[in-house]
Amino acid sequence: MKVDRILETIIYLLHHDNVPASYLAERFQVSVRTIQRDMVSISAIGIPVYAAGGKHGGYSILPTYKMKNSNIRDEEQQIIIKALESLATSYTNDTLKTLIEKYNAMVEKEGGQKVFWDFGVTRENNQVQGMNRLLEQAAAERRHITFDYRNAEGGKSSPCVEPLAIHYKWYAWYLFAYSPQKKQYRTFKVARMENLRMEDTISRVEHGDLEKRMKDSEQAYYQTCIPIEIQFDNEDAGMMAEYFPDCPVERLTERESRIFLKVPPKERLWKALLLSFGNQVRVIGPQEYKQELIETAKKFLSNYDI
Repeated sequence: MKVDRILETIIYLLHHDNVPASYLAERFQVSVRTIQRDMVSISAIGIPVYAAGGKHGGYSILPTYKMKNSNIRDEEQQIIIKALESLATSYTNDTLKTLIEKYNAMVEKEGGQKVFWDFGVTRENNQVQGMNRLLEQAAAERRHITFDYRNAEGGKSSPCVEPLAIHYKWYAWYLFAYSPQKKQYRTFKVARMENLRMEDTISRVEHGDLEKRMKDSEQAYYQTCIPIEIQFDNEDAGMMAEYFPDCPVERLTERESRIFLKVPPKERLWKALLLSFGNQVRVIGPQEYKQELIETAKKFLSNYDI
């Protein structure tokens, strides 16, 4: 649509100087003549656009017109824009990309960049990003979905649910949904979903305060977690505080300290993390969890001729 194209052109020009008409034409898949008419429309609404000729010429907006935000300090501006960019590494959305460009246009970077961020490790694969778009659409249209699912223990199922929201936590995307068959709210890890299909069935269920529903579901999940006691030498206290910043370190003796972790009983990643510390940590209890770690270590070693 013309209005959308003009709005995005204004946002782009607020953030860039000397933008060639040919570049804008390619960006919006229109002709150069259409871009020239758009510039006339932009000028007509009071935004001072001017054209510079020559090899490196193009369209620009007068610098005195460009927006500034003096109420946000430089370091706060960096945090905001990097938070948006970190979200963009894990979530593909055209609106988000436009928002980042719009915010960049509103803040003026002075003195060069001082802080550099790399969120590449948090990037989800293309399959997850594609499913996020479909889940967004299904939630907006209140349509049921079906998919094949593999849980943390490797068990398989094919649920049919109403998608309510997707949310990003623990470096992964999750779907919060309602199961009409079980009449309960459930959370699914998007990376464990396959063969996602949107059904024709439209939900008529009213869910009330969705944010509260999600918080209640999360609290119910945390109640299933079990406390794990870990002991370690005092010289490793700094390392443990780094990996588990929310767990207070309790000094036991002149040589030993301990912490308590609350972990999901069947989550493999926690077991892998604990085993990665080798002989630097000692899992004291509960006995069932300790025995599971021992059996896991034995199975790992059984693959090697040692």
